[in-house]
Amino acid sequence: MDNPTTLLVAIMFVTILAIAIGNIMMDFAEIAGGLRRPIPERIQLSWMFLQLFVLLNIFWETKAILDVEDWLFVEFLFVITGPMVLLFATSVITTPEQDGQSGERYSHYLGLSRRYFTMLAIHEVWILGIDYWFALLNMMSLVSLGLLILFLVLAVSRSHRVHVVGASLGWAGYLIAIVLRTLNTTGAQ
Repeated sequence: MDNPTTLLVAIMFVTILAIAIGNIMMDFAEIAGGLRRPIPERIQLSWMFLQLFVLLNIFWETKAILDVEDWLFVEFLFVITGPMVLLFATSVITTPEQDGQSGERYSHYLGLSRRYFTMLAIHEVWILGIDYWFALLNMMSLVSLGLLILFLVLAVSRSHRVHVVGASLGWAGYLIAIVLRTLNTTGAQ
């Protein structure tokens, strides 16, 4: 990586991710410290933990950016779009209830879900675009396609059962993607 532009792109990429990671960690600190009342709905907490997990995983994948020699501004914008969408999604899923009535926690979560899952769907489209750009369309891309469909369903569903199953499938999908990515990286060495 002798190209200073590559370094600048990587720095911007990890800076946006670090802001998103910091945002979600501050929310967890408030919850752990008892400063946030009411505590978010369990399903919302599950998505918050998964969001942190995804952010850390994408942070780890930054090394792929370092292999790009020549950057066009459009490519830079495209690469930065993924972390920006995750930053916005993090801001949505961590939004506290305004009225503080714990009986309305699921309604609050449903109020956030359309925007949150739309952003996650956009992020999966971004991942598929990155896979195409780096010529990495493979089994992981199918997992991303499955997650894209899941997030679109969750964006429109109001069913508690669908959201609980969706959270389980979301966790499974991201874990499968990480395992496949790890196996792919290990096999490439």
